[in-house]
Amino acid sequence: MRFDNDKEINLKNNKERDRFYKKMSEEQKLFFHSIKGNIFTFCEAVAGTGKSHISVASMVDMLANGEIDKIVYIQKASERYLEHGFLPGGIEEKTEALWTPFYDAMLTLGYFPEIVSRMIQQGIIHLTTDSTLRGVNLENAGVILDEAQNCNEETLKLIFTRCHDSCHVVMIGDIKQKDNHGNNADFVAYGDYLANSKLGNKCYLTKNYRGKFSQLAEDFGG
Repeated sequence: MRFDNDKEINLKNNKERDRFYKKMSEEQKLFFHSIKGNIFTFCEAVAGTGKSHISVASMVDMLANGEIDKIVYIQKASERYLEHGFLPGGIEEKTEALWTPFYDAMLTLGYFPEIVSRMIQQGIIHLTTDSTLRGVNLENAGVILDEAQNCNEETLKLIFTRCHDSCHVVMIGDIKQKDNHGNNADFVAYGDYLANSKLGNKCYLTKNYRGKFSQLAEDFGG
């Protein structure tokens, strides 16, 4: 796998990736390997538990080992995001803020934004919202649906029915973090439904690694 200038994209033997894996807790490693070992993995957990970072790390590992051909990272543009109103620029500029968790995770793994940009140009990584997926076929892809608490049943069905059995799909979110009006429990019901099948698994992350203050804020109101 190379850049246009023949400089190799180092997906294998990456020290930052290895260091990140060694720092994982046992429940994080279970989550990491569940993504690799199942078509579908569901994780509903509070902020700061490492959901996005572990998901991206697992997909990069599969990409490096030829188990998938590309990573597809999906976020829905929530009502909170759309409250910003008109945003200048093309679709890339309008949706750029949605990809921050992915870029942060890739940087932790040792991949700087310019490397990620080249991987996007080559089609190895695809960052998208649900609005561009109608009629799309996803094959041999690692699919990450992040902030899934913002998706209703119709949106989840749209996304999941795009995926062939050659995909590895992970759905992550936090039911306590609500960016839309109304009930946001659809993703838990849908996630449990798929995770309880022979094709899926559910994982649990319980420790907030951001620290005591973040956990204290999480605990407010029960």
